[in-house]
Amino acid sequence: MQIALHPMQAMAKNTRLANLVSNILYPDSCSPSHTNPQIPLQQQYKSVKNLDNTPQHTADPSCLLQRNGYSIHLVNSLKQRIKASTLIKRMYASRGYQTEQSSVFGAKPNQYTFEARQSGRLIGTLTLTIDTGKGLLADTLYKTELDQFRQQGRTLCEVSKLAFNPETSSKEIFASLFHMAYIFARRVHGADDAFIEINPRHAVFYKRMLGFKQTGEQCTCPRVNAPAVLLQLDIGYMGEQISALAGKIGSGGRDIYPYFFSKSEEEQVFGVVQQIKPDTRLMA
Repeated sequence: MQIALHPMQAMAKNTRLANLVSNILYPDSCSPSHTNPQIPLQQQYKSVKNLDNTPQHTADPSCLLQRNGYSIHLVNSLKQRIKASTLIKRMYASRGYQTEQSSVFGAKPNQYTFEARQSGRLIGTLTLTIDTGKGLLADTLYKTELDQFRQQGRTLCEVSKLAFNPETSSKEIFASLFHMAYIFARRVHGADDAFIEINPRHAVFYKRMLGFKQTGEQCTCPRVNAPAVLLQLDIGYMGEQISALAGKIGSGGRDIYPYFFSKSEEEQVFGVVQQIKPDTRLMA
């Protein structure tokens, strides 16, 4: 099992960010360096297909999205995996977690690791695993709970190994990583439910911001030697929230869905995904 690192842990030392919108437990990204409120969100977005007006053949083939000074990439090389693993271990170690089994070196067809970069520097990572009958990390402690969903014929996925650099993270980048995971989970694999193991102290964040619900009692994660609870999110509900709120920053509320891609932006990203994984079953 791999417990996800709460984003606020990584940003505790960043006093400038921590003082912004502290009532929603996550630093604000609506600064000039991230989002210009005078420009519609759709106009600030660029997919890799027209990245800086550079011919497509010169673009980084791992790049899925570029916007507002950062980019999201699909990790597909050993070099990328080493960098992502280093970031995860550094963030986990800073909270006293064990790090021996926190790498992302595996290259499994049902697993995707995404990374966020800013000015060419790795600042965040998230791993999505699709349940293909071989089990998820959460099965170590919560197989009974997961099997209840499998018995209903639902397709499961798992989010893990979530880590951010404490100096550069933002709500927008956090939302972009999760929206990318949504696209791969829902539209590529038709997943119905997402699960995440999280330290119980931070479960409220995921419940409030994304709509997760607790579905497993607190246990001790043997791989990081820390307490954990299992949270579940209906991906259909996630899609509804994206449709209703994405791209509507400043509309109020405490969740993070306004920072997700708008419908047109999602379609552009999905087009890039189709080019990167032409052999994958894609869903409309």
